[in-house]
Amino acid sequence: MPIVQFARFKTDKTEEMVQIIKRGKKIFEKHGAEFLRLSRFHTGAWAGELLVTTRYANWEVYGKVQEAVAKDPEFAQVQAEGMKIAQLQGRNIAVSIDL
Repeated sequence: MPIVQFARFKTDKTEEMVQIIKRGKKIFEKHGAEFLRLSRFHTGAWAGELLVTTRYANWEVYGKVQEAVAKDPEFAQVQAEGMKIAQLQGRNIAVSIDL
């Protein structure tokens, strides 16, 4: 059952954040995430915020990727740069239900 993680960010420097997230995408996918996607809310309470979505095959892969990313010095740099220009607004994990 796939695991999907969502993280919302608020920033007034969207283009800079897009470049930072592109670097993060390579890192997450290198460590085993199925994908990392970036979206921008255009309506509702979160309008203007960015949504980073990552998907993992299962909990085991999710855990391995999180552990690898936590130890990755390149990711530490990317994360530090992102946190200088954006604020994390929320993070959620969803587990797929087989139908």
